[in-house]
Amino acid sequence: METNDLNNLGKFFNNLEEIIQTSYFGVNPYNPNNSEDNYQELFRHNIRERLNLRVESEYTCQKNGIDINGEEISLKNKTERYDLLIKKLLVLFELKSVEKLDNIHSQQLFHYLDNSDYKYGILINFTKSKDIKKSYARCKIFEKKNKFTKKDKFNCEYSHYKYELINEFKTQSYYELMGDNVITTTESNNDINSSDDSSEDNGELCKSKVIEIG
Repeated sequence: METNDLNNLGKFFNNLEEIIQTSYFGVNPYNPNNSEDNYQELFRHNIRERLNLRVESEYTCQKNGIDINGEEISLKNKTERYDLLIKKLLVLFELKSVEKLDNIHSQQLFHYLDNSDYKYGILINFTKSKDIKKSYARCKIFEKKNKFTKKDKFNCEYSHYKYELINEFKTQSYYELMGDNVITTTESNNDINSSDDSSEDNGELCKSKVIEIG
């Protein structure tokens, strides 16, 4: 990677949390009709707006496998699709909008990285939950490390890469920022009690004046 691209990579990582948060908040995470596609489109737009980087979406590639002779073959009519790519920075994204991230989501990202030339894998969950108090996005950033190869009892070889989790964070909570849409009973009662107290005080003042006049 050239020096200029390394500088762009550093700038990208420095701005990533803000871009994720504004993309999540920007379509109102309370809305149950939001889908992964909604977040993906706004996230891609925000990367281009803030960093002027080319971001490819729904990138399709041929799905391959290793046969019994150790040869790579193309699986007929089978493809895999990457959510987002920044080719210039060797970054591949896997986006989710689920209750919480699981190991299967990381494994999906690792599989894509294993079979591509991308060095960084970014897993983002734009959390979708029935509990609006869980309205935040999570992000995990992995860096591809060394490749290792093992042989099974039939002397067949299989290869994978090792990955290092280089950063992990969650955004600010939309709920903590915006609160609930519904006024709680306690808030309503407080308003009523304040009104009642005010009326009682006014009544006492009026009563005092009547006594004085009398």
